[in-house]
This record gives sequence, C-alpha cells and structure tokens, in this order.
Amino acid sequence: MLKAVHEKLGKILVAGGHITEEKLAKALEEQEKRGFKQKQIGSFLVEMGFVSEEDVLKALGVQFNLPIIQLKGIGIDPKVLELIPEAMATRFKIFPLYLNEKDLTIAASDPTQIEVLDVLARQTRCKIQVVLALEKEILATIESNYSAQKSQMVVESDEAPLSAEELKLLEEAGKEVPIIRMVDDILIQAVQEGVSDIHVEPREDKLSVRFRIDGILKEVRTFSQKQQPAILSRLKILSKLDISERQKCQDGRIKLKIGSKEIDARVSTLPTYYGEKVVLRLLDQKRVRFSLEELGLSPQNLASIRNMITQPYGLILVTGPTGSGKSTTLYACLNVINSEQRNIITVEDPIEYQIPMINQVQVNVKKNVTFANALRAILRQDPNIIMVGEIRDPETGEIATESALTGHLVLSTLHTNDAASAIVRLVEMGIEPYLLAPSLLGIVAQRLARKICLECKTPHTPGKSDLDALGLLDGSVEIAFFRGKGCAECNGTGYKGRIAIYEVLVTDETIRGLIGEQAPLAAIRQQAAQAGFINMRLDGVRKIAKGLTTIEEILRVTRGL
Repeated sequence: MLKAVHEKLGKILVAGGHITEEKLAKALEEQEKRGFKQKQIGSFLVEMGFVSEEDVLKALGVQFNLPIIQLKGIGIDPKVLELIPEAMATRFKIFPLYLNEKDLTIAASDPTQIEVLDVLARQTRCKIQVVLALEKEILATIESNYSAQKSQMVVESDEAPLSAEELKLLEEAGKEVPIIRMVDDILIQAVQEGVSDIHVEPREDKLSVRFRIDGILKEVRTFSQKQQPAILSRLKILSKLDISERQKCQDGRIKLKIGSKEIDARVSTLPTYYGEKVVLRLLDQKRVRFSLEELGLSPQNLASIRNMITQPYGLILVTGPTGSGKSTTLYACLNVINSEQRNIITVEDPIEYQIPMINQVQVNVKKNVTFANALRAILRQDPNIIMVGEIRDPETGEIATESALTGHLVLSTLHTNDAASAIVRLVEMGIEPYLLAPSLLGIVAQRLARKICLECKTPHTPGKSDLDALGLLDGSVEIAFFRGKGCAECNGTGYKGRIAIYEVLVTDETIRGLIGEQAPLAAIRQQAAQAGFINMRLDGVRKIAKGLTTIEEILRVTRGL
C-alpha cells in the first residue's frame, strides 16, 4: 500500500513556489464550501487555474517518493496489456508498462486510489509498482496501444459489454472496504438528515451525490470518476441488481437498520450519457403511523375528510404532483378506518409501507398484475375498502368508478394541479359523467411546503410583490410574517421539515348535478366556493399566519394555481 512519505500536497506546492499560502487557503475554503471533500486538492487546484497538471504531478512524486516518466515513444509488451482490460485502464486512468516476474509496473496519475491498486494486485496476482505520468498521456497511450489489439466487432450499444474479467474486477471493487465505507457514510448521513431521496449522478468530470431534503435537491458530496464504477457497483450489489447490465433500467430494494430506524430504500437505475444514474427513495417504516390530525389539516378540512372516509361506499381521490404527500394522506386515511371487521385491500406501485391487517398487492407488469387486472381480482375477494395507488388509464378509472357505485369505498390518486381539475381529467379519460357524479364523494388536493426552522425563526417583512401575489397588499388581513435566518440546525436554509397545504372539494348534490350536466370547470369552482370551499393558496396563507411557513414558500408551491 502506498503511503505519503512527505507532507501534504498543498504544502509541497507552496514550498516549491507554485502557489502562495493565500491561494492554498482560498482553494481549501472553496473546496469545503462546495462540498468537494472527496476530491483531491491537486485536482481542485488545477480546476481553479492555480497550478498546472505538471506541477501537481511533480508534487505527488515528492509526496509519495515516486518517479515520473513520459509515456510518449515508450516500448510496450503486448502481453502486458492482457493483464488489465482496456475498459478498466480507461476508467481508472492507469496503464500497464512492465512485468518483471511478479512485479507489475503501472503508470498512474493519481497514486491515492489505494483501493484500485489493491484490487489490481489481487486480479493480476502481482505486486503493483507505480510510476507517475500525466493523465492525458496515459489516456493517449491507452488509445494508441489497446487499439492495435482490438478485434473487429459490432455492438448494439454505445458502451461495450463487460468482459468476465471486468465484471469480476467491478464486483470486487464494489466489495472493497474503502468503497463500503463511502457508501455506508452516504446512507447513514442521508438517514440522519431526514433525506427522502438520494441521487447518485455521473457527470462529465465527477460523480455527484445529491440529497433531497424537504423537497429540495442539494449536492452534498462528489467523487472522482475513478471511484464511480466501484460506488455504483456497491449500490447494485446491495440492491441485488445485475452489475453486468449497464444499458437497461433496473429496480431493486435495500433494507437498512441505522440506529433505531428501519429504512426501506427503493433503488432505481437509469442509463445516462456519462454512465448509470442511481436514485434511492428512503422510506421510514415508522412514518406510516401518522394520524390525520398530524397532517396539518384545518378543522374544516379534517372534518370533511373524516366524513368521506366513514361512508360505506363511494370514490375519494387525492391529487397533486409527484412528491406532494398523496401516499401519506392515503395511509393516514386507511389507519383511521382499518379494523378487523373490514376487508381492506390495496394495489400499489410500489408498496411503500406495510400496514397490519391490510392486504397489499404489488403491481407487476411482467406477470400481468396491472392496476386494472389486480382491481378485477380484488373485487372477487369480498372487499369493503379498496385503495388503488393511482388511476393511470381509462380501464382502471372505469373499474374504480363502478366499484364505488356497487357498494365499495374506493380511495385513489390522480396527477392534477387542483381538486376540481380531477373531475375534468376523469371525464377526459372516458369516465361517463352520469357514472362519476353519483360515485364521487370528494377530492383532496395538496402540496408540501417547507416549515420555518424553529432554531433561527425571526420576524420578516416581505416585499410588496409577494404580498400582492397572495392578495395581502391592501392590509385587510393583519399577519405577522416570519422566516428562518439560516443556522446549523437547518444547514443554512432557514427551513426544517415540511407541512402540507390542502383543499378539499366535497361533492354535494348541486356539484353532482353540475358534473352530470358536464358544466364548465369554472361553474364547479364557483359552486364549491359558495359552499365554503377553501383553496390551497388560502390554506397556505393561514399557515403563514400561524408562523409555520413563509410567504415565499407558499408562492413557490402554489405557482400556477
């Protein structure tokens, strides 16, 4: 294993007169600020234009006491090339030079990639000796030398399939202790910070890790391209996915126990231009215990929803975009009406949380278990209550509506901007208005807004344009506004946690008549307003007045309404 025999790289560059102490301090500060903790300071200094690649290479030679060579014109033994596949040489920016009995000399631009050198040693069964060379020279040498060894072949994808040797190396790299620690650190940090999604994204010059916290994505870590294959392989190994498949989308799961928290991570891979992107959706199994009272519903909306879900039959819809908390609302509703006297069956894609006494069905298109087919089968299972994860097609919508008319309470979701638009959406899908009108109990629309951080909450005076956008400029409503200044508790955002804003449209006899007559959407909204309907933006204003969120946040999440 290589170890530095001299002081840190930055100090060597300063001592050599390549940079000043001030520039080094600035680079380290910027590195910390931008979150490039996993990126070598030498690469960062080159990127900032403070030093050249040659300067960094010479400093690495001093730091690790390694010789530097020029690869141009150097003689290569073709047999040595067979020890390291081209794909791995390119990924890790290394080139095999000489083999002397069991000593394999390789050229590398970064001697700090210890885990790669260790894997290569086991793969080749040789002791690895390192010499330093410029990255651009290594890549040019790989191209010119391996190309002469290539046989003529045709592949359908832009990226050649992995050979058995490459596959083995990737698998071993994914099981290396340093890589395991890197991935574990990402997962532990995500759980501790309450992250909902982890995005691992290959970029042109790095591997980016972004966390979605309170609905907003933020880059938290970056890794070098050299570490990308091993990190992605580790995630695929944990998810029980095929690490040899890089051109097809894959789905898997990881079950985690971090401290007292049990987390179910849904894993999805997607081939992109620079490699496979991996997204992990983290589901805390304890979150399903939310009650309706904990969702932040106004007394009026809470009473309306409770009345709907205690009806013996009918259709209840929850609408909103992806990530607006629809599933949480549905699970909270099921918790209220769940009992051993009722047969409750759900069909979901995917099943996010397991609920005692409820029969949950996972959609599986490959086995022809679609929403529509599962719903037909459920109707033969003597159900009292049915929850359909989403109405995606006319067939599912028609069966759900007919089920609601024939003595079943049906709960489902739709992707629409507001409550009233769900009516139009169902009619456009082919649901007959004369069937929809008597079956529809009501529609809940929602968004998730970030809550003000309690640790740095402070009074705030919003701008006139923001006040005007919410109809508050005339001062007819007196509100004390707050915002978060930003602190360590909220990572400088001013927000911590989220709260839902709702609108609940109850379909009374008048609205049912309008639906059956295919009245314009404006007429339905007008009738709902006369009956006391409170739209999401007004519900948001009420939460601003309670000091729960900011005027900017409500404008953000209700944009377009």
